[in-house]
Amino acid sequence: MNPIIVGILLFAGIAFFVFTIFNRFLILKRAKFTNRFDHIFTRIWKTIMFAFAQEKFFLHGRVSGLLHAFIFWGFLAVALRTIMLFGQGFSAGFGEAFLSSPIGKGYNIFKDFFQVLVVIGCVGMLFRRLVLKPKRITLSLEGNLILVTILLLMITDFMMELGIWYEPAYYAHIVLILGFLNWLPHGKHFHIITAIPNVFFQKLTPSGELQPLNLEDETATSFGASVIGDFNWKQNLDIFTCTECGRCADECPANATDKPLSPKQLTIDLRNHLYKKGRESKDPLVDNVIKADTVWSCTTCKACEEACPVFIEYIDKIVDMRREMVLMRGILSKEAQTTLKNIETNSNPWGIGLSTRGDWAKDLGVKTFEETKNAEYLYFVGCTGSFDERSKKISRAFVRLLKKAGVSFAILGAEEKCTGDSARRLGNEYLFQLLAKENIATFTKYNIKKIITTCPHCYNTIKNEYPQFGGNYEVAHHTEFLLELIKNGKLSLQDKKSGQTVVYHDSCYLGRHNNIYNAPRELLKLAGHKISEPSKTKDFGRCCGAGGGWMWMEEKIGTRMNQKRLEELQATGSKTCVTACPFCLTMLDDANSKKGAELKMLDVAEVLAESTPSS
Repeated sequence: MNPIIVGILLFAGIAFFVFTIFNRFLILKRAKFTNRFDHIFTRIWKTIMFAFAQEKFFLHGRVSGLLHAFIFWGFLAVALRTIMLFGQGFSAGFGEAFLSSPIGKGYNIFKDFFQVLVVIGCVGMLFRRLVLKPKRITLSLEGNLILVTILLLMITDFMMELGIWYEPAYYAHIVLILGFLNWLPHGKHFHIITAIPNVFFQKLTPSGELQPLNLEDETATSFGASVIGDFNWKQNLDIFTCTECGRCADECPANATDKPLSPKQLTIDLRNHLYKKGRESKDPLVDNVIKADTVWSCTTCKACEEACPVFIEYIDKIVDMRREMVLMRGILSKEAQTTLKNIETNSNPWGIGLSTRGDWAKDLGVKTFEETKNAEYLYFVGCTGSFDERSKKISRAFVRLLKKAGVSFAILGAEEKCTGDSARRLGNEYLFQLLAKENIATFTKYNIKKIITTCPHCYNTIKNEYPQFGGNYEVAHHTEFLLELIKNGKLSLQDKKSGQTVVYHDSCYLGRHNNIYNAPRELLKLAGHKISEPSKTKDFGRCCGAGGGWMWMEEKIGTRMNQKRLEELQATGSKTCVTACPFCLTMLDDANSKKGAELKMLDVAEVLAESTPSS
């Protein structure tokens, strides 16, 4: 080998790469700070599991996940070989002592095995792209060329084992390596470099927790994300890291019902804008880079984030764009405007008189905290459980169970206010913070420490978001609480040996956002029922369409999400659907009635109330 030629190639390749990466790094350095440097050991462990072990790739498409793992693991296996090849360009005997040792010989076998796996991975990926053509994958020349380049890297490496081909194969190999290295930062395959850091810097706080705005910052000229420079460094790293695999779009309920939201395309559009205009661009994001209808289509269900193998966070970017529209320009639908106005004036989305909030419980002998100062638990009923006629039945059923178990509890009645969940996710951070602080003040007034909710949205907000404002409580969802009552012998069920088969629908804010999957299912089994799981269930359960403020808005684009979900539930053949969220029950009930279906809708509390002795 000619050391001068190798040196020139290596210097030029590394210099161009460093220049590009340095400019990408400056984008992150100049972006807003967010702390992702806590819990280092937890981050290291998650990086091992999700980046190196590729765990998430196997959750959504086992074959494609295995093929990707073959390529990734193969690249790790040949890393040492690549270093030695460059060394041999300067000294023919570089690494010879190692390679002739037993460990070196073992490494060669190890390396060759994984190179074969890389070839299998690339051929399999090309077959999927060019022949099978899965819907979620956007066919691109770049993607195919990258796979071909990786194949050529493996082939030229094998050719170096043949004496007469060694020198041309060597030069071809190092030119491909350096070319490939400099190609990466300019397209979707930049994720080869950024994916591991993105996994390391993943969100460790509860996924249902949105970060607060400092509304008292007198230096702020705007709130939310108006331009690309408003995103923080982790959000920019997300934009760099998208693999365009389409797993997010595959799971998105908005995308599945023909809304203009594809999480993948949203990230691509932001990335293209960032690369083209730079982070200093003053071009507005909404209606210039991202359509407003795209931003409003999101239900914040987290299906996209659950599916993403490199932990890209979509919800915070979408909500940040909503915040700018709502707080700075007052742009939102008429239904959303009415909802927020009602919450502002009467502390509930319907605008029903605040004084009637506790009327649903008048004949049940339920006391308020004003009447009894020493109850152990606050039952935070929520707006839906207080005002919606169907959801009142859930509240009443749960109260009867609490009374049978002898639980010391009370409600707030007229003193309870909306948690602000929908206001925050619709972009009105100001109204959310106002409601949060008022509720926290009421909790403090009565020295409330333990709270139970029947609404996952209330549960998530009080448990995960109120601590941002000093409200730290022991919060339980009613399914968790009822299960503990039964396990502790405080609540007994009738012996039902022949229950029915029911289908259980997971609430996004109970399941994906708070990882409560087992409690409601255990309760149904204890009540004697068998559970038939729909095709989309648990981590990959389909959203009913109520989250992100959509409980209060009408879908005017595409088909309705609740009807899509109803079809999946009906496909199980079950005649009864059970959920643990009043939002979900309302949405599915609505779809049920509009489609003329005969699926009976119940909350877990109602099922349990039917299964407890009458006396």
